[in-house]
Amino acid sequence: MSHERRCPECKEAVQPGQTELVYELVSIKITIKNVPANVCSQCGQSFISGRVAEDVNRLVNRVIEDINSFVKVQPQVGGGRKEVAIAV
Repeated sequence: MSHERRCPECKEAVQPGQTELVYELVSIKITIKNVPANVCSQCGQSFISGRVAEDVNRLVNRVIEDINSFVKVQPQVGGGRKEVAIAV
């Protein structure tokens, strides 16, 4: 028996799709695109599984480590906010 998933926000059907996650930290903005998710066909709310959330968090932590390592060896230029976009 198949159970159709429903959006907890608007109660419409939720279908497999993709979403974008944005992490805004003090000096870094990281955008992760094409993240597998269930997406509501009505309101567009997206839901990711625990496994996908763990994978994305590991990726973000790695990117932050890499950026911090890179910045330490580079001369200070501008000192502005860094933005990173990743498509998975």
